[in-house]
Amino acid sequence: MSIEVLNESGVEVDENLLVDLARHVLDGMRVHPLAELSVLLVDEDAMSELHEKWMGEPGPTDVLAFPMDELRPGHMSGGVDEDGEPDPGLLGDVVLCPAVAERQGA
Repeated sequence: MSIEVLNESGVEVDENLLVDLARHVLDGMRVHPLAELSVLLVDEDAMSELHEKWMGEPGPTDVLAFPMDELRPGHMSGGVDEDGEPDPGLLGDVVLCPAVAERQGA
C-alpha cells in the first residue's frame, strides 16, 4: 500500500505513526494492498481556505477527505482492470490540520 505524507503544517508530527495508523485502518477495511493514499498536513490558514472552498464553511477544521476512486464491496478496490483483475484504485487525499486536531483532542 502506498501512503504518502506531506507535512506543510509547520508542526512536528510523527509521520511514521500516521502511515502506520492509515495502513492499520485500510488493512482492517480490506482495501487492496496496492491502493494509494495521500495525507497532507496543513496550517490553519490553508485549512480555512480549503474548508470554505469545498465545504462552504468558515474557519479551519481538523480533517477533510477528497476521495478519488469509489471503493466497491468485496475486494475494496477501485474496480477491475481490462484483464478482470481487481484494480487497486487511488483512494484520494486526506488533509489534516494538526493544530485544530490537537485542540479538539483536548
